[in-house]
Amino acid sequence: MDSMQILDKINTIVVSEGDYCIFNCDEGKSFFGKDKDNNAVFILPSYSVNTPSITQETKSLKFALNRRCTFLLNGSVEIRILHLLTCKEQESEKLLAFIRLTRAFSVSDAEKDQYFLAKLFSSISALFEKKIQVSEMELQGLFAELYAIMHFMKLGCDIGRNWQSMNKMKFDFSISEKKRIEVKSTLKQIRSHHFKHEQLLSELYDIKIVSMLLRKNDYGISLGDMIKMIREHYQDNYPLLIHIESLVFHIDQEQLNVTKYDEVFLKENIKYFDAKDVPHFNEKTPDGVYNAEYDCTLDSIPSISECDMLDWIGGYQDV
Repeated sequence: MDSMQILDKINTIVVSEGDYCIFNCDEGKSFFGKDKDNNAVFILPSYSVNTPSITQETKSLKFALNRRCTFLLNGSVEIRILHLLTCKEQESEKLLAFIRLTRAFSVSDAEKDQYFLAKLFSSISALFEKKIQVSEMELQGLFAELYAIMHFMKLGCDIGRNWQSMNKMKFDFSISEKKRIEVKSTLKQIRSHHFKHEQLLSELYDIKIVSMLLRKNDYGISLGDMIKMIREHYQDNYPLLIHIESLVFHIDQEQLNVTKYDEVFLKENIKYFDAKDVPHFNEKTPDGVYNAEYDCTLDSIPSISECDMLDWIGGYQDV
């Protein structure tokens, strides 16, 4: 059952008995439903029923740990101690985000840690309450990173689980303890990208660059298209989904679809480079100097073949 199907089923519920009417999801790992106030609820069974009950509430959400509940399930009224997250928002997009994130949480290993529910509540609350401004360049960068994830997936490499856990981290992907990937994109006709000095001069990491040339086209693919693909393929990846939502949650869907990129051109112009070959200053950053950044042109340096890039990542399979 995907997020849209869960929402459709929630919308059909009328609570007539007990505090909640719920249904089973993902083979009993979690439950969704409605409360008597017509709010959507996400429910997990409690494995520590003797832990004191805790309740927290914001404008959009309510969290209850170890709450004794009366609910209707499969036509029978039951009483059980449960953990609940209640979404007081009624907008479809916000409800879908709530369902996507709670469902991803429920099928991950995180649900074994009951106290992690408090972190889930905190993360979704921040998402609902805190509005952030995202620039056009940040949206372009997000498109490139999501495109890289789907591009490598089609080639047999899953780097989605290696994506940065939050924005503004030094590298986009951490493949292993030593291996890092940085994704760059540009609308320029030359392959010129902006780098932090530490992304190019590091004795700690083996860094590869994924470079994309983009061209706008009315019949191309948009950031909205990429987000839809990622949500479908990574329904169980809570860190990845919460990171995407934290960037685009308050952006109108039309804005995510307004800019489209020519995928034929993109496929022909995606290249891979070793960071040590990218033109850069060879000196280490002097003491007292930080956040050094500059533009570099990659047109004159050797690129890495796609097969070599896949071998470097590891996990390459013929597909």
